[in-house]
Amino acid sequence: MSSTLGPIAGRSGRIGRLGAILALTLGLTVALVATPALSSARAATSKPIPVPATPSALPTDIEDLASYVGQVSCDPTAKDGTLALARLLTATYPGTGYLVEHECGTEAIASEHLDGRAVDWTVSVLNATQKAQADAFLGWLLATDGHGRPSAMARRLGVMYIVWNNQIWSSHDPLTGWQGYSTCASHPEQSADSVCHRSRLHISLSWAGALQHTSYWTNTVAADDYGPCRPTDLNWAPAYTKANPAPCPTYPEVKVPVKASAVASQLVGFSGATVALGYSGPVVSAVQKALGITADGDYGPFTADAVSAFQRQHKLAVTGAMDAATWRELLLATGGKVVSPTPAPIATPAKGLTKYKKLVLKYGDRGEAVLALQKRLAVTASGWFGPRTKTAVIAFQKSKKLPQTGIVNAATWTALGA
Repeated sequence: MSSTLGPIAGRSGRIGRLGAILALTLGLTVALVATPALSSARAATSKPIPVPATPSALPTDIEDLASYVGQVSCDPTAKDGTLALARLLTATYPGTGYLVEHECGTEAIASEHLDGRAVDWTVSVLNATQKAQADAFLGWLLATDGHGRPSAMARRLGVMYIVWNNQIWSSHDPLTGWQGYSTCASHPEQSADSVCHRSRLHISLSWAGALQHTSYWTNTVAADDYGPCRPTDLNWAPAYTKANPAPCPTYPEVKVPVKASAVASQLVGFSGATVALGYSGPVVSAVQKALGITADGDYGPFTADAVSAFQRQHKLAVTGAMDAATWRELLLATGGKVVSPTPAPIATPAKGLTKYKKLVLKYGDRGEAVLALQKRLAVTASGWFGPRTKTAVIAFQKSKKLPQTGIVNAATWTALGA
């Protein structure tokens, strides 16, 4: 998405951070993978529009709607699930393509492209055939399944949000449905087609979806995975290395120290980013300036040698790549040392549960009462009582020495504060 009109995403063959389509218009290098292009003038066909195949061995159970876990690291290489989804789209709809590369530091806002968790499917609302294909795909993705579970394929693929044709759909706000995206309704001009996603359909994935761990690919319901957590004193998290079942703490942005040099200021903004051989872009340039070598933005062998020398000098593990320890020493060396910010306060649980006390909630229920329950338990407020909500109810009942049924009855409502 754009810093002025909204969020977006992408992958960099080892470069990248989730950001703005605006970056594309400023010269961002992207990789376009496509079959032969459709003519923009091609009329919609009267033949049935295909949708992706539904796996035959799907489990009866299903994932909850994905929690929102925004981009916090710099590891834009497309993950297996991201590429699998992109290839599923182009195989189902020949003639379309996908964009998966962004460079870290080029965007003004966060973007799952920089985690390798986002796809821009290159279809246009101005092409009747492509618009019909996009609408058919979205209908399939967000349809209710035979068990009455809405957005079933979005759950099974780990879709976190979608931006298409001036609108955004979010898994963490499903009851609202499609909403206007930024100020796009007021920008019909052609120059806004990219940033308003009229010339591409953006899909951001959960970590489980991006890593191809969800039931669409594995026939097994994926566990929650919140990805890497950023440290308090650096602005970016390390690259993903293992599953994380717990939400990360949130911290304010690390600010530049007073009277810091221009080089130190840049470093603080990019601090924590994992960059190594093969990466390029503004983050690499900032590191090169701090090391006093030619700032060409290309992390080649010469830059790796300079980083290794710095690590050796400061008695760090010599890897030739920028890791958290190296960032901290480089910040110290350039006068950019920062004070760790105070963690953001935890939100107070939702109140007003008394009116639901006579209701009995169980797996599969949906509605306002489920939404209130989920807010109280601090799980994704989807309005649907799924596996994650049942697990949270059982854990709560155990903590209050109640029967661990996963069913919310009067006793559980009372313990919750009703």
